[in-house]
Formats: sequence, structure tokens, C-alpha cells
Amino acid sequence: MERFVRCTALAPALALVATTSALAASPDMSGAAEAMWERRMARLIRNAGHWCDEVRDITLDKRQSTQIRKTVLVTCSDGRHFAQYELIVDRDNQLKSINPIPR
Repeated sequence: MERFVRCTALAPALALVATTSALAASPDMSGAAEAMWERRMARLIRNAGHWCDEVRDITLDKRQSTQIRKTVLVTCSDGRHFAQYELIVDRDNQLKSINPIPR
């Protein structure tokens, strides 16, 4: 799997979960913009009742993603705690589920 934090391939999913219309068209985000998206992703996961203090990685799972649904893997870590989540987004960019990935 490839890291996609700075890639516009995640723009629809991140736009949905961050409740904004879209990411900038440029694949090169500034450090501040990247940090903003990571904070919003962590807030979304916490609002769903899961633990996520700080997002360390956001990855599009190409093996499980299809035209109908995208699977986004999110890794949260604060140095002491670690958790991974699978976010399922449908073709209309609606978040369908947030599932913890067992260790």
C-alpha cells in the first residue's frame, strides 16, 4: 500500500469526512493544510466513539477499494497508544462505516 496523505486520490473521502467540499487541486499540501486534515480525521473518528489522539498515517487501500466504495486506512498513535481504523466511503462520497482493525 502506498501513503496517500498528499495525494488528491483521497480528496473525495477526505472532503466528506472533513465536511468540506474538496481538497485543493494541488497534490502538494502545505504542512499546515496536512495537519488540518489529520486533525479533522481524528475528530471524525473520536465522534464515532473510537480513540484517536493523533493521526499518523492515512492510506487508500487499493486492494479493497472498488468503483463503488473506497476503503481508507487510518493509523492513530500518540506514542503510547496505537489504533488503526478502516473507513468505508461509497461512490457518492458518503461515509458508511468506521471499523477498528484488530491488532
